[in-house]
Amino acid sequence: MALVYWFMRTLYLITCLISLTRLVVRAQSVPSTGTVHYSAEIGGLATSNDQNPFWLRANQYNIIPVQGSFGTVRLGIQRDYKPRPDSIPKRKSRFDWGFGAYAVANVGPRSTSNNPAILLPDAYVKIRFGALELYGGNRREVAGLGDTLLTSGFVAWSGNAMPFPKIQLHTPDYVPIGFTKKLLAFRVGYAHGWLIDSYIQGSYLHQKYFYGRIGKPTWRVRFYAGLNHQVQWGGHAAYLLNRPDLAVNGGLPTSFQDYLSIITGRYPDALENNRFTTFDGTNRVGNHVGNYDVALEWKGVRTNWLLYHQHMYDDASGLALQNVPDGLTGLRFQNHATTNTRFRFQRLVLEWLSTTNQSGPTFDPTARYQGADNYFNNSQYIEGWSYRGRTIGTPFIMPRSDLAPAVATEYAGNGFYPNNRVVAWYLGTISAFQRGPILTTRLSYSRNFGSYKQPYPQVFHQLSTLVSAQWPIRKWSGTSLTTTLSLDRGELMPDAFAGYLSLKKFW
Repeated sequence: MALVYWFMRTLYLITCLISLTRLVVRAQSVPSTGTVHYSAEIGGLATSNDQNPFWLRANQYNIIPVQGSFGTVRLGIQRDYKPRPDSIPKRKSRFDWGFGAYAVANVGPRSTSNNPAILLPDAYVKIRFGALELYGGNRREVAGLGDTLLTSGFVAWSGNAMPFPKIQLHTPDYVPIGFTKKLLAFRVGYAHGWLIDSYIQGSYLHQKYFYGRIGKPTWRVRFYAGLNHQVQWGGHAAYLLNRPDLAVNGGLPTSFQDYLSIITGRYPDALENNRFTTFDGTNRVGNHVGNYDVALEWKGVRTNWLLYHQHMYDDASGLALQNVPDGLTGLRFQNHATTNTRFRFQRLVLEWLSTTNQSGPTFDPTARYQGADNYFNNSQYIEGWSYRGRTIGTPFIMPRSDLAPAVATEYAGNGFYPNNRVVAWYLGTISAFQRGPILTTRLSYSRNFGSYKQPYPQVFHQLSTLVSAQWPIRKWSGTSLTTTLSLDRGELMPDAFAGYLSLKKFW
């Protein structure tokens, strides 16, 4: 029944969006204010192991099943905003609207509640008025400063998990502050989300971010800084009924007063009451996750460099920088040269992730900064910072189910994320042949230490690679053939080798 429900809902939404698009196109008396794009893809994956390789499924919004060979069909429709050239008066283009839908059907692996056969990572509508955008629905996105195209995964919000419904008001672009003559600019966003079809029912997301930029658009060097803050809160579950130390009658607080505490991150006024227990009173209401970001950009005539760092926090000690150097550090290079060389690199990303400090190994509930941050795990939310079985943050902190059976069974402590002390190095590239394919490569090597609660007796090493070639089919405009090979070798995850082949049309 759940599969039928998802299929009917997906089919209904796509039908409505296509019908709406046709009405817009046929309405000759009203000129079009935007461009509608369509995409269709058919493909398949074959694997040598029960578990698919890491880089084939990481940061893919959970549209790639974790296990097993499969076939896939993907359909998309999107209406973009109309471009706003500087020559057009702003008063004539302050308002615009758009929508997007992207449906994925996978055939082959056994369908589960976390990996259903029909998925809808995009299903949203958006409205723009000036610099502001309001959108509602599911939308594929990430949060943080860095290279969004080739990153190994931003620390707090990486695009690794399935999107869920949100309402968000934000400035999608940097907005210059007028009196500074564009020297200063900012981006800001505020959202409320619903973690539907989750293991804990009725839970919500609070999200906000603020980023600033120093440097005029014409300057070669610009500096960025800001932060994002996410809170998983509310909800009720059967497993909480037997935990009076964690919840009141199996439920977590959802009052407006509790919401105000979540927004500010402050402790509630009481240690406990009829809404929450001393756990919330001493640890703040909700599961808080986020990062501070800084970045430095250099724009050349033919090249662009971006150096960035995302400092992660999971509680007050991380906010107070007690867990330095934990976070993600990256360097991105872009090549804008148009020389007619046979082969050239278009983009290169180097990243280093460290999550081993965690404000020290000892948890002291009486201290100001308690230590042993235990990233992404949470006592109330037993699957921690995840949605439908997938990590919302960096994919290098992965659920127990992703680990090799011997590792997962022998070291069964520390909840949903038994291995959250990781050091990882990553290289990603995009390059192109003059008369050939566009190549994408990903290579990561990690050293895995387990957790402070249950350290591994030795370091587990893990190597994961991916090579993908996108071949344009010149006889069919907008059509490309993608061939991908991916490999996992190491001690943390099962060894695996897989290939993916797809044909995609965009128009």
